[in-house]
Amino acid sequence: MTATTTTATTTTAGASVATAVIGTGNIGGRLAAALVAGGVPVLLAGRDPGGARSLAASLGSLATAVTVDEAVEKADVIVLAVWLDAAKELLARYGDALSGKILVDPSNPIAPDGSGGFVKTIGAEESSGQILAALAPAGAALVKAFGTLSADTLSAASRRTPEPAVGFYASDDEPAGEVVAALISAAGFDPVRVGGLDQSIRIEVFGDLHEFGALGRAVSRSEALAALSPLTALDRFEIYEQLVRHQRAIDNDASRTSADAYTGLYWPEAAFTVNDLRTQTFTGPDGLKSLYDYAHSVFPLDKWFHDVGWFEIEGGGDTAVVSWRWLVHWKEGGQGVVSTGTYQDRFERRAGVWKVIERVSDVDPNWPAALFQPYVDRQDELFVSS
Repeated sequence: MTATTTTATTTTAGASVATAVIGTGNIGGRLAAALVAGGVPVLLAGRDPGGARSLAASLGSLATAVTVDEAVEKADVIVLAVWLDAAKELLARYGDALSGKILVDPSNPIAPDGSGGFVKTIGAEESSGQILAALAPAGAALVKAFGTLSADTLSAASRRTPEPAVGFYASDDEPAGEVVAALISAAGFDPVRVGGLDQSIRIEVFGDLHEFGALGRAVSRSEALAALSPLTALDRFEIYEQLVRHQRAIDNDASRTSADAYTGLYWPEAAFTVNDLRTQTFTGPDGLKSLYDYAHSVFPLDKWFHDVGWFEIEGGGDTAVVSWRWLVHWKEGGQGVVSTGTYQDRFERRAGVWKVIERVSDVDPNWPAALFQPYVDRQDELFVSS
C-alpha cells in the first residue's frame, strides 16, 4: 500500500487522530499489530522502507507503509518505537515540524553488560522519557507509554481475559495522555496513568512498575493500583468498619429507615449476587431494598445475629478487593454458629468514602437447611415490603 492512497485515522478521545509508528522492529511491529487488531489505522515508517511495506502487507488494510517524512507530516500521534539515540536524532531532524504532535516514547535505554544481562545506558536516576521531553519542540506533548512490557508480553498479554493487563503511561499533558490512553485501550490493555513525566522512570526498564523491574510481569488494574498507591492502615480500617456495619445493618429491624441505612452501604449502581437457596442478583437501591426486605420478613432475625469472620483486604488507589467470611449465630438453645459463607467484594472510594460496588455471597453447602427451609417454604406468605 502507498501513503498517497489513504491517511490512517481513528476516532480517539473524542477526536479524529492519525497515528504513526516509526520503527518496525520488535516493539513497533508488535504494537502496530495490536493497534490494528483493535481497529486503529496505523501509518508505518522506518529506516527500512521494505520492512515497513512488508509489515503493512501482513497487517492488512488498516496498515499503510509511508516514509518517515510522510509519517511526521500526516500523523497527529507519533510513536517513536526506536532506540533512544535514534529518537534524539528524529527530534533534532524534524524539530518544529513536530510541534502540535503527540509523541509517544516506549524506549528503554539499555545495552548488554557483557555478562549476559543488561545495563542502563543513561544515569541510574535518569529517564529517557524526560530526556526526550526536554528535546521536543515547543507545542509537542510527549507521553511515555508502550515500553513497560517486553515485545513478547506486548503480544501475549494484549486482550487478556478475564482481567486485562495494564498499560502504564506517564504524561504532563492531560489531553495528550487521554489520547494515548485510548490507544492503549485499543491495543488491548487497561490504561493506568502513573503521574507526570517525572514518574516515567518507574515504567522504564528496571523501574518498579516495569516487567523487568519490581513487578516482574503483566499485571491487572487492582495489582497496578496496589503497586502505585497501596491501601493505608486507615483505608483498611474504614473498609473493615463497612463490613461490621453491614452485619449490624442486617440485624436491624425491618423498617424503611433500617432498609435505607443498609442500602446506604452500597454505591447506587452496586450489584449483589446471592448464591444460597436460590441464586439472584440485586441491583441498585431498589434491588438491595428488596433483598433486605426479603431477609427481614421471611427469616426469623429475632432468632439469630450476624458476625464477621476472617477477612482479607487488598488493592490500592480508590479500589479494594475484599474476601471475607460471614457468620450466623442462632440464639436459641445455645447452638452458636449455624450458618456461614463468604463474600467477595469490590469496594470503591469516592469523595473519600468507601462503599461496595460489587458483592457476591456464597453460602457454605453444609449449612443446616432444616432451620431455614420452613421459612423459605412460606416466603410468599411472610414477605412484607418495608
